[in-house]
Amino acid sequence: MSKALSIAEWMKRGGWLLVASSIVLTGCQGALLTYKGSKVRDAYRIALADGTQRSARYQSPDLTIDYQVLRNGDELQLSGVAEYTPRIKNGFTLIPDFDLSVFFTDAQGNILEDRWIATPGSGDPNSQMRISEKLLLPPGTANMAFSYSGRARDSSGAGKDRGSGDMPFWQVPIVR
Repeated sequence: MSKALSIAEWMKRGGWLLVASSIVLTGCQGALLTYKGSKVRDAYRIALADGTQRSARYQSPDLTIDYQVLRNGDELQLSGVAEYTPRIKNGFTLIPDFDLSVFFTDAQGNILEDRWIATPGSGDPNSQMRISEKLLLPPGTANMAFSYSGRARDSSGAGKDRGSGDMPFWQVPIVR
Protein backbone atom coordinates (compact mmCIF):
# COMPACT_ATOMS: atom_id res chain seq x y z
CA MET A 1 0.00 0.00 0.00
CA SER A 2 1.48 3.36 -0.93
CA LYS A 3 1.59 6.12 1.57
CA ALA A 4 0.51 9.67 0.63
CA LEU A 5 3.36 12.16 0.80
CA SER A 6 3.12 15.14 3.10
CA ILE A 7 3.73 18.54 1.51
CA ALA A 8 7.08 18.79 3.26
CA GLU A 9 8.16 15.38 1.95
CA TRP A 10 6.93 16.20 -1.56
CA MET A 11 8.91 19.46 -1.52
CA LYS A 12 12.05 17.59 -0.41
CA ARG A 13 11.67 15.16 -3.32
CA GLY A 14 11.71 17.89 -5.96
CA GLY A 15 8.17 19.20 -5.92
CA TRP A 16 9.59 22.67 -5.29
CA LEU A 17 11.21 22.55 -8.74
CA LEU A 18 7.84 21.96 -10.40
CA VAL A 19 6.23 24.80 -8.44
CA ALA A 20 9.12 27.20 -9.14
CA SER A 21 9.11 26.32 -12.85
CA SER A 22 5.37 26.94 -13.07
CA ILE A 23 5.72 30.35 -11.42
CA VAL A 24 8.56 31.39 -13.73
CA LEU A 25 6.78 30.19 -16.87
CA THR A 26 3.55 31.91 -15.87
CA GLY A 27 5.45 35.15 -15.28
CA CYS A 28 7.19 34.90 -18.66
CA GLN A 29 3.98 34.14 -20.51
CA GLY A 30 2.70 37.69 -20.13
CA ALA A 31 6.00 39.12 -21.30
CA LEU A 32 5.95 36.96 -24.40
CA LEU A 33 2.44 38.01 -25.40
CA THR A 34 3.02 41.76 -25.50
CA TYR A 35 5.20 44.08 -27.52
CA LYS A 36 4.86 46.94 -25.02
CA GLY A 37 8.14 48.82 -24.77
CA SER A 38 9.49 47.51 -28.10
CA LYS A 39 10.24 50.02 -30.82
CA VAL A 40 8.44 50.20 -34.19
CA ARG A 41 10.60 50.76 -37.26
CA ASP A 42 10.37 54.33 -38.59
CA ALA A 43 9.07 53.31 -42.04
CA TYR A 44 5.99 51.59 -40.53
CA ARG A 45 4.80 54.43 -38.29
CA ILE A 46 1.62 56.25 -39.24
CA ALA A 47 1.33 59.69 -37.62
CA LEU A 48 -1.86 60.33 -35.66
CA ALA A 49 -2.10 64.10 -35.15
CA ASP A 50 -5.14 65.21 -33.17
CA GLY A 51 -8.05 66.48 -35.24
CA THR A 52 -6.74 65.05 -38.50
CA GLN A 53 -8.20 62.56 -40.92
CA ARG A 54 -6.04 60.42 -43.18
CA SER A 55 -6.71 57.95 -45.99
CA ALA A 56 -3.87 55.77 -47.18
CA ARG A 57 -2.78 52.30 -48.22
CA TYR A 58 -0.70 49.86 -46.21
CA GLN A 59 1.09 47.37 -48.45
CA SER A 60 3.07 44.29 -47.46
CA PRO A 61 4.03 41.11 -49.32
CA ASP A 62 0.92 39.36 -47.89
CA LEU A 63 -1.68 42.04 -47.25
CA THR A 64 -3.06 45.34 -48.55
CA ILE A 65 -5.15 47.61 -46.33
CA ASP A 66 -6.92 50.66 -47.74
CA TYR A 67 -7.72 52.55 -44.55
CA GLN A 68 -9.03 55.79 -43.10
CA VAL A 69 -8.18 57.10 -39.64
CA LEU A 70 -9.71 59.99 -37.78
CA ARG A 71 -8.23 61.05 -34.46
CA ASN A 72 -10.26 63.13 -32.07
CA GLY A 73 -8.45 63.56 -28.75
CA ASP A 74 -7.89 60.16 -27.18
CA GLU A 75 -10.21 58.37 -29.61
CA LEU A 76 -9.37 56.88 -33.00
CA GLN A 77 -11.83 55.80 -35.66
CA LEU A 78 -10.20 53.22 -37.95
CA SER A 79 -12.01 51.87 -40.99
CA GLY A 80 -11.10 50.27 -44.27
CA VAL A 81 -10.77 47.10 -46.28
CA ALA A 82 -8.01 44.51 -46.01
CA GLU A 83 -7.29 41.88 -48.61
CA TYR A 84 -4.60 39.35 -49.30
CA THR A 85 -2.09 39.95 -52.08
CA PRO A 86 -1.73 37.67 -55.11
CA ARG A 87 1.07 35.85 -53.28
CA ILE A 88 -1.56 34.48 -50.88
CA LYS A 89 -4.61 34.49 -53.20
CA ASN A 90 -2.91 32.55 -55.99
CA GLY A 91 -1.01 30.06 -53.88
CA PHE A 92 -3.52 28.98 -51.24
CA THR A 93 -7.17 28.03 -50.91
CA LEU A 94 -7.78 28.60 -47.20
CA ILE A 95 -6.71 31.02 -44.46
CA PRO A 96 -7.49 29.11 -41.24
CA ASP A 97 -5.84 31.71 -38.97
CA PHE A 98 -5.42 35.46 -39.30
CA ASP A 99 -4.89 38.18 -36.69
CA LEU A 100 -4.54 41.89 -37.39
CA SER A 101 -3.32 44.30 -34.72
CA VAL A 102 -2.30 47.91 -34.41
CA PHE A 103 0.53 49.17 -32.28
CA PHE A 104 0.14 52.58 -30.66
CA THR A 105 3.49 54.30 -30.12
CA ASP A 106 4.88 57.44 -28.59
CA ALA A 107 6.75 60.03 -30.68
CA GLN A 108 9.96 57.96 -30.51
CA GLY A 109 8.21 54.82 -31.79
CA ASN A 110 8.08 52.97 -28.46
CA ILE A 111 5.01 50.74 -28.26
CA LEU A 112 2.57 51.90 -25.61
CA GLU A 113 -0.09 49.30 -26.39
CA ASP A 114 -1.12 46.80 -29.03
CA ARG A 115 -4.73 46.09 -29.95
CA TRP A 116 -6.35 43.29 -31.90
CA ILE A 117 -8.54 44.47 -34.77
CA ALA A 118 -11.62 42.49 -35.80
CA THR A 119 -11.37 41.29 -39.40
CA PRO A 120 -14.45 39.24 -40.22
CA GLY A 121 -13.63 36.86 -43.03
CA SER A 122 -14.60 33.48 -44.32
CA GLY A 123 -11.14 31.99 -44.51
CA ASP A 124 -11.27 32.46 -48.27
CA PRO A 125 -8.06 34.17 -49.44
CA ASN A 126 -10.07 36.00 -52.13
CA SER A 127 -12.46 37.63 -49.66
CA GLN A 128 -12.14 41.20 -48.46
CA MET A 129 -12.15 41.96 -44.75
CA ARG A 130 -13.96 45.10 -43.64
CA ILE A 131 -12.48 47.00 -40.71
CA SER A 132 -14.48 49.33 -38.49
CA GLU A 133 -13.10 50.09 -35.03
CA LYS A 134 -13.41 52.90 -32.52
CA LEU A 135 -10.35 52.71 -30.27
CA LEU A 136 -9.35 54.51 -27.11
CA LEU A 137 -5.74 55.69 -27.39
CA PRO A 138 -3.29 55.34 -24.51
CA PRO A 139 -1.83 58.61 -23.18
CA GLY A 140 1.15 59.83 -25.22
CA THR A 141 0.09 58.21 -28.50
CA ALA A 142 1.72 59.83 -31.54
CA ASN A 143 1.69 57.01 -34.13
CA MET A 144 0.21 53.69 -35.02
CA ALA A 145 1.51 50.73 -37.03
CA PHE A 146 -0.15 47.62 -38.44
CA SER A 147 0.99 44.14 -37.45
CA TYR A 148 -0.39 40.77 -38.51
CA SER A 149 0.11 37.04 -38.46
CA GLY A 150 -1.68 34.24 -40.22
CA ARG A 151 -1.52 30.82 -41.76
CA ALA A 152 -2.37 29.94 -45.35
CA ARG A 153 -3.22 26.43 -46.50
CA ASP A 154 -3.73 24.62 -49.77
CA SER A 155 -6.74 22.48 -48.87
CA SER A 156 -7.09 20.91 -52.30
CA GLY A 157 -4.87 17.99 -51.34
CA ALA A 158 -2.33 18.87 -54.03
CA GLY A 159 -0.31 21.16 -51.78
CA LYS A 160 2.22 18.59 -50.75
CA ASP A 161 2.95 17.71 -54.38
CA ARG A 162 3.43 21.37 -55.30
CA GLY A 163 5.33 22.17 -52.12
CA SER A 164 2.84 24.70 -50.74
CA GLY A 165 0.88 22.92 -47.93
CA ASP A 166 0.72 25.14 -44.83
CA MET A 167 2.54 28.48 -44.75
CA PRO A 168 2.73 30.89 -41.84
CA PHE A 169 2.95 34.57 -42.78
CA TRP A 170 3.43 37.66 -40.64
CA GLN A 171 4.73 41.18 -40.32
CA VAL A 172 5.69 42.54 -36.94
CA PRO A 173 7.53 45.81 -37.66
CA ILE A 174 9.60 46.08 -34.52
CA VAL A 175 13.31 46.86 -34.19
CA ARG A 176 15.20 43.82 -32.92
